[in-house]
Amino acid sequence: MMTDSDTPTFANPDGTGGGFDWWRQRVGFVLGPLAMGALLVWPVPGVSPEAQRLAAVLALAVIFWMTEAIPMAATSLLAPALCIPLGVAKDKEVLAPFASPSIFLFIGSFFLAAAMAKHGLDRRLALWLLTRRGVLRSPFTLYAALGGMTALLSMWMSNVATTAVMIPIALGVLATTPQLAARPRAQADLILLIAFSASVGGLGTPVGTPPNIIAIGFLRQLTGETVTFLQWMKLGVPLVVVLMIFLLWLLRPRGVVFTDRRVMEMELCRQRETLGPLRPGERNTAVLFSLAILLWMWPGLSDILNGGPTASAAWLTKHLPEETVGLLCGLLVFFLPVQLREWRFTLTWKEAERIDWGTIFLFAGGLSLGTMIFNTGLAKAMGNGMSAWLGTPGLWLLVAAGIGLSLMLSEATSNTASANVMVPLMIAVAQAAHLPVIPVALAASLACSFGFMLPVSTAPNAMAYGTGLVPLTRMMRAGIALDAAGAAAIFLVVWLYYR
Repeated sequence: MMTDSDTPTFANPDGTGGGFDWWRQRVGFVLGPLAMGALLVWPVPGVSPEAQRLAAVLALAVIFWMTEAIPMAATSLLAPALCIPLGVAKDKEVLAPFASPSIFLFIGSFFLAAAMAKHGLDRRLALWLLTRRGVLRSPFTLYAALGGMTALLSMWMSNVATTAVMIPIALGVLATTPQLAARPRAQADLILLIAFSASVGGLGTPVGTPPNIIAIGFLRQLTGETVTFLQWMKLGVPLVVVLMIFLLWLLRPRGVVFTDRRVMEMELCRQRETLGPLRPGERNTAVLFSLAILLWMWPGLSDILNGGPTASAAWLTKHLPEETVGLLCGLLVFFLPVQLREWRFTLTWKEAERIDWGTIFLFAGGLSLGTMIFNTGLAKAMGNGMSAWLGTPGLWLLVAAGIGLSLMLSEATSNTASANVMVPLMIAVAQAAHLPVIPVALAASLACSFGFMLPVSTAPNAMAYGTGLVPLTRMMRAGIALDAAGAAAIFLVVWLYYR
């Protein structure tokens, strides 16, 4: 439930930014205003004055997002704010998307994830899985359990928080396993499996990673189309399963045989025992997570089980839409006590202040720009231009083009920034070509979560590289393979679902 916009950048020993980042930021700092100025001065044929001024602001935003010349969240506030004095739209119109219901789904889910991390429920779940019978039967079953739990957690938590939980567990496993410790390739592959699984798992649910909610928000805001929680999971979960199977094949431990599983079992059981019994904070968080998941999925499940619309599903959809469920369950962490006599609750506001507000601003700013792109007619012009470039694309050619462009962009910038650019663009192209918008938008948003080649591509990649166990060349080779498999899998799953 988080972007990679806060991906750590690597520093030189003297504490300054690395060479690539140093140049990237400074070039962007100069290039962004130059591009904006050029578009303000030279007219663009076929667009209104408001659309041209918006194009100038959008150029600044895209360059600043890609180069991180200033913090990405600041860019997402600056760009919409510039639209007001430039006369693109009135202030109420520009700022209205900052109160979109999707924003509050983000906030509520972040509160739940913060409570889970605070009370250690995520670590308890991971250690519970690893101490199940048969998990340590072979290196492959161990890798499968670690990767599967990482993906499962990442469906509901941020990929960064999930990686932060799972990498120490993986390192502990390596430290107690001489057969793995003696093989650098096996160690690197296990750490990469954790990092990649954290990013892949986020594809499974709308709240798993920001591009998912961005796509849902743009579809609702720009086209009136709705994608429910269960509809997303029917598309996302099979994609996660396919990619996890590929990852386990790609990063499988080769030539490793466990000779003393007892030591490993004792170490993992020791870690689990140190957690003690289930604490009130964990119990409260588990109840709220379970309630949110049930309410998110109930309308769709009820309709499927009963063979058609039901009164209970209709009531929930009307009175408890998905965004409201996320917000209410997230707010209940401030209400459920862990020690009422001491007036201690599941989460405090001081702890909640540390959630990723930058991602929320990044999403809101992108939603504001995307809305204005359509309202000013810029989207139609962009869609017509891309349609002319593609010729007369069929639906599946357009889906493939969106996947390829989104994936390439995600290698250079954060998944949230990529989605803010690509989703409204692909919606516009689909509308210009009179093609269904949902499969095009969803395919592009899913591809925005890829980009696994480099440590700076995603935060989990950076954390994996930071362990010192993953050579850059190994990350690049595995990342390229996962990118290629991901593009193919996205196309296949979307084609099967929408053909």
